[in-house]
Amino acid sequence: MKRPFKQRPPSAFSQTHSEIMSQVDAPFLGEGKFRHSFEAAIDAISPDPNQPRRSFDDAGLNDLAESLKAQGQLQPILLRQDPTHRDMWIVVAGERRWRAAKLAGWTSILAIPHEGNSASAALMENLMRVDLSPGEEARGIKNLLDHNNWSQRQAAKELGMDQARISRAIRVLSLPDEFLDLAGKAAVPMNVLVGIARVDDMAHREGLMRKALEGELTVASLNKNGAAAEPHMEKATGPRPVSRRKLNISKTAPKIIEMLSEAGNNNTEFSKAEIAALRSLYEALTKIVG
Repeated sequence: MKRPFKQRPPSAFSQTHSEIMSQVDAPFLGEGKFRHSFEAAIDAISPDPNQPRRSFDDAGLNDLAESLKAQGQLQPILLRQDPTHRDMWIVVAGERRWRAAKLAGWTSILAIPHEGNSASAALMENLMRVDLSPGEEARGIKNLLDHNNWSQRQAAKELGMDQARISRAIRVLSLPDEFLDLAGKAAVPMNVLVGIARVDDMAHREGLMRKALEGELTVASLNKNGAAAEPHMEKATGPRPVSRRKLNISKTAPKIIEMLSEAGNNNTEFSKAEIAALRSLYEALTKIVG
């Protein structure tokens, strides 16, 4: 007679793993955390018009196509149904793999249906897989902020990014779109673009943009020569405007003189410490005036 199989209790590792996975929050996947894959026809798929990535490197796509031919597709792409055509799909994440599959001559590709925040998923896909250019990253983040009505702090939390990175990306958008596209092709670093965006003078900013595209501008040179590189302003021939600091001095100077005079007369309203402080002030003013 066979002994009945005695089921073993789950190990500590299995219990911990189950508890963790039951609490996993997947904001980009929608209701279901794990969905079944299916084969989608290549011709039934179209790119997302709001995809943050604007340019695709031809050499990189050809390399990926050869990799697909040799090793197959290692991971499905994410698709969402086209709201205007029921039998059509729109790429959420994995557009490079879809384009490479077309180059490889495939008629279908492995995919997973997606119902979550497609904009968030597309941005995170690109950030994690192939680096977006600073301009593409900035536009993607800005679209998410506007679409979800997020603050920069909320975006940092939802995307798992540092808030300073969000802030830098938004600052970069003050630069012209055409320049950002060219900067992406020239691989100008984000920190250089942020440094340029901080320059208020437009003529000086344009000069820095030209240097950046020519590869002659670095973060170190911006930090070292940023203030010195500001264009030299000719001295005004007319009367100079009175600064706020000078206005404050003109108002406070008579009061200081009056207090010094009273202190010199040993006015009883001042303590010894106050008199000593006023005398120190007097001595300092004497050294300045001469």
